[in-house]
Amino acid sequence: MSKRDLIIEKSMEILSERTISSTSIQDITAACGISKGAFYLSFKSKEELLIAIFEYIIRDITAKYQVLLNLQAEPREKLIQYFVISFQFVEKNYPFLMAHGRELINIIDPNALEEIIQQFKRADYVALFLLDEVYGNQISQNKYDLVVCIQGLVKSYTEIIMNPKQRVDYYEMSKILAHHIDVLATAPIEPLITKEMFELNHKKSRHLEKEELLSEIEKCKKDILDDAVLHDTFDLLTEELQKESPRKALLLGMSSNLTASNELRWLATLIKQYSHHMYEKSRTN
Repeated sequence: MSKRDLIIEKSMEILSERTISSTSIQDITAACGISKGAFYLSFKSKEELLIAIFEYIIRDITAKYQVLLNLQAEPREKLIQYFVISFQFVEKNYPFLMAHGRELINIIDPNALEEIIQQFKRADYVALFLLDEVYGNQISQNKYDLVVCIQGLVKSYTEIIMNPKQRVDYYEMSKILAHHIDVLATAPIEPLITKEMFELNHKKSRHLEKEELLSEIEKCKKDILDDAVLHDTFDLLTEELQKESPRKALLLGMSSNLTASNELRWLATLIKQYSHHMYEKSRTN
């Protein structure tokens, strides 16, 4: 684990029970076993740390969803697991999100806040892919409505089981929710949400640009200083991405080197998303 991720994870533990104003940098560095100087090498302030924590949370759930998409399992089981992962994610992060969501709004630049919101929306495409796997052409017209329904089910059930916290078998509950989606998928009703409406709501997060990916690789390279194999991987990825037509097979092969590290699964997910989009774009040209 990089020092930056260590600071983030320890800070999440502390801030799940305290406000950021009542938490000193000394509290954080003591929990991490590092000096204040080491903290400031990673973060300029507690406010910057708070933003990084929210980004870290987004990366964690996005990587988990990507692993689910690649899982060799029946499509409907993957839909059930989508609900399970969503509830596990909320349970793990609920105290922190509830305590500091409003703080984030008050300290962050509106454009940066919008980017974080849009990153969360990328998860909606995972639900869309899963719905296509489970129901195929049966839901060609109303799949965007179903994505919104899935969002609503997760949000509503989360509020019930977290306030106050209750013992719930997430898998059994997720099977019931998947059954609800079965009913909605076969209901003879006209769709409300069109493809255009859905994509308009997600337009800023739909596709990852090459420059964003290169920037993310460079950040990871700076964070990980003591692994020669990973540094070679970063260099090869950068070199390939700078070509006019990057090779999908090479990008995916290099991304597999990253999946063994929890802190780099987010980057592997981004590379896979970019490669998929690049391939789809080449097919339509």
